[in-house]
Amino acid sequence: MQRARNTITITTPARGGPVNRAWLTLAAVLVMLLALSGCKAPDLSLSRSSLAPVLDAPLRQMREAIPPSGRITVRENDSIYDLATRYGVSPLAIVRDNDIGPPYQVVAGQVLVIKPMRVHIVTSADSLFSISQRYAVSRYQLAQMNGLNEPYELTVGQRLALPDSLDFSILDAAPDGSGTTPAVTSVAATVATPAPAIPRKRFVAPTGTGDFRWPVAGEIITEFGPAARGVHNDGVNIAAEQGAAVMSAARGTVAFVGRDIKSFGTLVLVKHDGGIITAYAHLDQVMVKEGDVVEAGSQIATVGTSGKVAEPQLHFEIRKSRQPIDPRRLIA
Repeated sequence: MQRARNTITITTPARGGPVNRAWLTLAAVLVMLLALSGCKAPDLSLSRSSLAPVLDAPLRQMREAIPPSGRITVRENDSIYDLATRYGVSPLAIVRDNDIGPPYQVVAGQVLVIKPMRVHIVTSADSLFSISQRYAVSRYQLAQMNGLNEPYELTVGQRLALPDSLDFSILDAAPDGSGTTPAVTSVAATVATPAPAIPRKRFVAPTGTGDFRWPVAGEIITEFGPAARGVHNDGVNIAAEQGAAVMSAARGTVAFVGRDIKSFGTLVLVKHDGGIITAYAHLDQVMVKEGDVVEAGSQIATVGTSGKVAEPQLHFEIRKSRQPIDPRRLIA
């Protein structure tokens, strides 16, 4: 017994008739409708009878410390870019250090060498404390990142990975320099009692006779406090000419000189009496070294574009006991 079939019979006029083309067009449309009769048309209306599906976007890679061994194991679905984000290194460095060629793919279970972006080679004069002071990082982070246990003995030639984040509190024990004149007794009182609101100057210059002064001549383009994208600016950013002189804001001792610091680029920290630290970032040339005693208004560096900035500028901070202070409170 044969199954009945759904058929469409189309009778067209004789060839050459005046409506032959119209009949052919109609036949094509009917065949298309028959083929699509079992398909569900998409809902293109503005009102839906059911909720649209929710798709989970992949999360950004969570940052992880590089193991002390410097070796990591590739996970399922990892790419070189995933690894670079996870361990805070560049994709190019992973490719170079592991001789990975085109098409630059990795497979789960593969062991790769990951080298930290910032390292220190231990010398005979080094200790965990001195290294923490040298790079403005905490001893706890140094020990944790490098798998060090008490009594934290180091070996000459040992490579130590350095944390990306800076810890200003470790500079509390930095030398103040003999003979420095206490000049910030009034600063502590000023910080404890907020000064009344005063007109905010856009253009500043390293002049004045107070305890602190502006470190460069230029225009303040980013103020202290909340900034874009929910970020808090712990200082002020001053636009200036490339190569313009950067002066010490007050008398003190150079506690730290660092380059290629995350976001800051080239950075100088100066420690002053009263637990005050000033920071100068995005520098080009640096004219001082750690341990130098500098006077207020003496040049320590030049303005540059190092770090995450596109135009020449100086990022300037004042901190007391790790807490950032609006420079306008201390500088008239």
